[in-house]
Amino acid sequence: MNNSRNDRLRSDFREMLKIQDRPYLSWIATKGELPCAEEYLLHIKLRSYVLTAKDGEYLVGVRDRFTVKVTLWDSYPQIAPNIRMLSIPPVFHPAWYSKGTYCPMEPWSAETSLKDYILQMLRTLTFDPALMETTAPANYKALNWFEKHRENAALFPSDQTELTENSPEQLAAAEKAALTFGEIIDRWSVR
Repeated sequence: MNNSRNDRLRSDFREMLKIQDRPYLSWIATKGELPCAEEYLLHIKLRSYVLTAKDGEYLVGVRDRFTVKVTLWDSYPQIAPNIRMLSIPPVFHPAWYSKGTYCPMEPWSAETSLKDYILQMLRTLTFDPALMETTAPANYKALNWFEKHRENAALFPSDQTELTENSPEQLAAAEKAALTFGEIIDRWSVR
């Protein structure tokens, strides 16, 4: 792995610690040697909408927990992180394909930090009106549903949770915990 990519991965890891163990999100790095994480598993606690089937009929329902995998390919940061929802059913939103892949409204820029990209993705889950793609949505059915109900203030945004960041003290504790967890995993063996 080249040094500039490692520098970027380290920088992204430090930035990701700013949103570790927040009321709306916790995550673990699942690939790469810390702090050069190449994959993250996110546990998201935000209220959003899903499409479910019941008795042959499709219904929009509510879910408040999601699991998402974020993969940083070898060509990252030149190409965007891959964000895939593992929860079934996936979120029902215009910025998410029906199979659970995130499709951001804005094109990826290598200058965007992973943390900021993740925060933008989280804002889509809350149906933030500023992030509603109406010209080229990933999910037309979700867009049609949103357009039909957009004036219903009880539905949008779907969650009022503020996407805050850790204080400097919380950040230091999160960094220590994350790196210690990595060391524990590295020493772990099956007996």
